Amino acid sequence: MKMPRRSLFVGACMALVATSACSTQGAKEAPASGPGIDAEAKVITVGNITALSGPAAALGAPLSNGLETFWAGVNERGGIDGWTVKVQTEDSGYEPQRHVEIFNGLKSDVAMLTSMGSPTTKAIQPLLDREQLVTTPQSFDSLWGTDLVLAPSGTPYSFDIANALDHVTDAGAKEVSVGIIYQNDEVGADAMRGFDEAEKTYGFEVAGKEPFKAGDADFTAQIQNLKSADADVVIVVGLPSSTGPIVGTSASPGYKPQWVLFGPAFVEQLMTDDGTREGTPTPVAAALEGALYTGFTGPWGDESASAMAQMIEDQTKFAPKQPPSVYFTLGYAQGLIQKAIPEKAIASGDTSREGIYAAKIALGEVDMGGLQSNVTYTGEQAPPRDQATSKSSTRRNPDSCAPSSTPSSAKQPSHSSCRIADHSKIIKRESVPLPTPA
Repeated sequence: MKMPRRSLFVGACMALVATSACSTQGAKEAPASGPGIDAEAKVITVGNITALSGPAAALGAPLSNGLETFWAGVNERGGIDGWTVKVQTEDSGYEPQRHVEIFNGLKSDVAMLTSMGSPTTKAIQPLLDREQLVTTPQSFDSLWGTDLVLAPSGTPYSFDIANALDHVTDAGAKEVSVGIIYQNDEVGADAMRGFDEAEKTYGFEVAGKEPFKAGDADFTAQIQNLKSADADVVIVVGLPSSTGPIVGTSASPGYKPQWVLFGPAFVEQLMTDDGTREGTPTPVAAALEGALYTGFTGPWGDESASAMAQMIEDQTKFAPKQPPSVYFTLGYAQGLIQKAIPEKAIASGDTSREGIYAAKIALGEVDMGGLQSNVTYTGEQAPPRDQATSKSSTRRNPDSCAPSSTPSSAKQPSHSSCRIADHSKIIKRESVPLPTPA
């Protein structure tokens, strides 16, 4: 079955009368170009393989909206030194094999790529390396930092889980019994690296390690095991489509541990039907009261984030039906990375695959405008430097995770995923030493 496709192209010269403004006559010589680069028309094509269907659609749709909105705004404001960017979005449905098929059909037409999901991105990783196609993964696997062709952002899953356990155990001072229920794939494997290391560091009691497959709907056995073991804290590692059934299953027998949702396990619609504070509470909202989650973006409307006002202005104009979402923010923020790389390549006069790759590994620090922590790219093979070794600027305490008002340009309600109904808390992130991934 053919998956849906969509394309975004804003800011190209449309009228005959405007062709003189788009001419390269009299301009400096066009940079050396490669796949996805139309040097004559000054157009860059960026691929976006995401999940608009399947178990991760609740994440893929706002991620794509955020990325496409970012580029729509950039193009309207003149693009990258006069270059416009076309985003070619494809839906793999969070299926690794379909992801590979789409990549093979897309690779010759794009200059850079965005790839959503850990298992799906790992399926195409050898191909990315062979093609030397710079790719922004929309996931946070620790291993992304060992591959120089990738341009990751955000704190790796293993650090996320270790940081969460540092918090709930008070750095080992508090005696608690901790269980983890995790998606049994690449996502869960990386989370378990952090869990196992934190267990060694803090010495908490392990109540159980319960795996499940993406798409599973019955979690009775896992919840019964954790309840029987008297787990005080339960960490959920998976997609939001699993979080709801997991929490709902536990609520039925009256079991309410301290829930800790790692970043991608949370979506605003777990709390209300439309993801806003004004929406109707969901059946699991009460069970999630007081839950912790490890967020990966700044809160919606945060006036201290320098890029927030522009993001909300662009969202209001180009994606007016998109409600506040941490995933929209992530997609938009990663656009800042994707913009910085071709900017450097264009400035160097080389927009070939090799030139874009060279620009990425020499990029240095990228200012994320407070939407995420800044990232630094070098030729060093390691997790993203700023996220792995420092406090995250996207971590807010419960009283400051949502501002009292949005920027004046915003038309959406003030909102943060951690304060939908003043029920959730944000974990303060502190790094814990972890072994280098093999």
